[in-house]
Amino acid sequence: MKNSSPSENNYQKKVQLLQRVGAVSACLVMLAAFGYFYVTYGKQLYEIFGDSESLKAFLSQFNGFDKWVFVAIRAFQTVIKIIPAEPLEIGSGVLYGTWGGLLLCMLGTMIGSFVIIALTKVFGRSLVSAFIPIEKIESLKFLRDEKKVYFTLFFIYLIPGTPKDVLTYAAGLTKLDMRKFLIVTGIARIPSIISSTWCGQELINKNYTLAIVIFVATALLSVICSLIYKKISSDKDKKDKTGKENGND
Repeated sequence: MKNSSPSENNYQKKVQLLQRVGAVSACLVMLAAFGYFYVTYGKQLYEIFGDSESLKAFLSQFNGFDKWVFVAIRAFQTVIKIIPAEPLEIGSGVLYGTWGGLLLCMLGTMIGSFVIIALTKVFGRSLVSAFIPIEKIESLKFLRDEKKVYFTLFFIYLIPGTPKDVLTYAAGLTKLDMRKFLIVTGIARIPSIISSTWCGQELINKNYTLAIVIFVATALLSVICSLIYKKISSDKDKKDKTGKENGND
């Protein structure tokens, strides 16, 4: 086995240092942005991001930079789930149309997902445990199945009502190819987001009946898919538990 030269070791250390500095800097920027919004708007913060009309009025203050502010909000919402996702997505459809809203939501989501992965790579389980119980992470055994993991991830991110937030944090603790992870899960998110941005566009066009149909259909699909996912997960857990008990006999 070939040993790394001192110069290669130094290069790797510099790269790791830059990654850590970048991850910490991104985290600090996002926390500073949230702190600014919270101090400025206080208790109105949740209401602003939870209602499309309030969001529109808020973003209009930024004179040409409103899209970048929206992307930053979406990225922060992806990292720390204190802002509801659905009103943001519908609001983006109201403000920027179906496809424009989709693009901005996807960009913010990808940035937020990258920040999550970078932070978990730097700080590991200690950071993740601050957001997600470690027991929940350890229950996601399919992440260690190299043959099926990306197909399973695509399926989970494709259907509404599944624990996408948990998976993004959990993925950073694995040896998965993060570029492939972001591409696969990013593509899988599109149908769910576009249903919301489409709903938002129909609202602004005053096609209220179609908007209601889209919203109700998406909500029902979310509930059904969530129940199916929980049933599959429960059956799999029982099967694994039975297998362990039989193995111990």
